[in-house]
Amino acid sequence: MEKNQKIAEVAELKKTFASATSAVVIEFKGLAVEKDAAFRKNVRASKAQYRVSKNTLLRLAVKDTSFEALGGSFKGSSAVATTIDDVIALAKAVNSFLKDNPAAIFKAGIMDGKPLTAQQLQALAELPSRDVLLAKLLYLMQYPISGLAVALEGIRKQKAGE
Repeated sequence: MEKNQKIAEVAELKKTFASATSAVVIEFKGLAVEKDAAFRKNVRASKAQYRVSKNTLLRLAVKDTSFEALGGSFKGSSAVATTIDDVIALAKAVNSFLKDNPAAIFKAGIMDGKPLTAQQLQALAELPSRDVLLAKLLYLMQYPISGLAVALEGIRKQKAGE
């Protein structure tokens, strides 16, 4: 890669990191092209970007940004997925890919400026969706009231001799 290409690549990476709020670094080895293409499609579906670049260029791109903590993660075969919106959707997309490809692993991540370990990313990926959490919350809010209604109905039936 020529010097001009490297400079352009770093500038493009800096632009990507400047617009992102969260990022996930993935290590991959021996990934087939078809699987990589499918993974890229899943990442795009979660409204994120996926980039594979040289580690040196990635380290230069994150320097003096909120993603600088990721610099130590750029060793071996690294890829970065960044998002502006929902890091949980990105973590879920990456996690579903990792389940099918055991050679790939989470390395590190940053969510809203806070570094995340691979274990924290895994925990984020396994969280239920927002809709499921809201449904559980509504159930828990409704449960005491419905329990009281059932108890009162039982007392009424007992008094009526039913």
